[in-house]
Amino acid sequence: METYDLKDIVFEEDTTVVLGFFDGIHLGHQALIDKAVSLAKESDTKSIMLTFKQHPLSLIFPEYAPKLISSQEQKKRILKDLGMDYLLFMNFTEEMMNYSPEKFIRDVLSDRLKARHIVVGFNYSFGKKGEGKPALLKEMAQQFGYQVHVVNPIEIHDQIVSSTLIRNLIGNGHVEKVEEYLGRPYALEGRVVKGKGLGRQYAIPTANMRIEEDLIVPESGVYYTNIEIEGKRYHGLTNVGYNPTFQNHPFSIETYIFDFNREIYQKKIQVAFLKKVRDEKRFDSVEELMDQIKIDMNYIKKRYILKSF
Repeated sequence: METYDLKDIVFEEDTTVVLGFFDGIHLGHQALIDKAVSLAKESDTKSIMLTFKQHPLSLIFPEYAPKLISSQEQKKRILKDLGMDYLLFMNFTEEMMNYSPEKFIRDVLSDRLKARHIVVGFNYSFGKKGEGKPALLKEMAQQFGYQVHVVNPIEIHDQIVSSTLIRNLIGNGHVEKVEEYLGRPYALEGRVVKGKGLGRQYAIPTANMRIEEDLIVPESGVYYTNIEIEGKRYHGLTNVGYNPTFQNHPFSIETYIFDFNREIYQKKIQVAFLKKVRDEKRFDSVEELMDQIKIDMNYIKKRYILKSF
C-alpha cells in the first residue's frame, strides 16, 4: 500500500474511492473497505482510502474533539492487511472546511482521483457544514461518471458498531468487550521511557510507555494485557493512572512483563488491553502496594497464563 498527502498526487486512471475518517477501523469500517477492495478488483481499478489527518472537530470545536482509537501508524498497518492500494491523507484546514460539497465532488473525487466507484457509509457527510450526503453523491453521479455504493451499518447486540461506542467501552474500562466491535483487541503503541525505577527495587520492573497525546486510554486501573516487542508476544500486567499511593505522581502507563528480563528503553512496544483486573487504589505504604501487585500477578498467572498452555 502506498501513502500520500492528497495534494501530492493526481491519478490518470480510474479508481475506486472509499471515504470517511475511519478511527479504529472497526467492523463497520471494514465492511466499507471490503466493498471498495472487491469493487476495485472487479473493475480493474486501484482502491483508495481518502481520509483526514486530523479529526474535523479538532479545528471546528477543539474542546469536543474525541480522543482517537488508533494512531496513523496503526491505521496504515491495518489497511495494508485489508488490501487497500492507496491511503491518501487530507489536512483538515479552514479552506477544506469551507469546500462546498459540489466543489469536493468536482475537484477532488472527479478531477484529482478519477473516481469511478465511490463507497461511503450510510451516515457519511462532507463539504461545508457537512451538507453533502450520500443522496447528493448519487444525484451528481451521472454528471461525473461514477457509481455510488452506500454500505449499511453493522449491528451487534442491537447496537450499531461505531467509533463512539468503542471509545465509550474503552473509557469505561470494558476493554474485554471491544474486540467484538473492533475485530481485534484494543491496543496502544508507544516508546518505553525511564520511570522512577521503584518497581525494579522490589524485583517487579515495569516498562513505562509514552503514547501520543490524542489517543484514548482505558479508565484508571490494573489490566491484564498482551505485550508485543519486536514481533514477539508476552503476558503483561498494566497499571493505567496516577498511582495515588504516591503524592503528585504523573499519569503513566506502566507494565510488568511476565517472563521477560531485557533492557527495552526507547524501544517501541504494543500493549493490548484484554481485561480489567481491578480499580486503581491508594495504599498506606509502598510495601502494601507491592504486596497487592504480587497478588495481581498471581491472579493473572492462574486465571490467564496457565490456562493458555
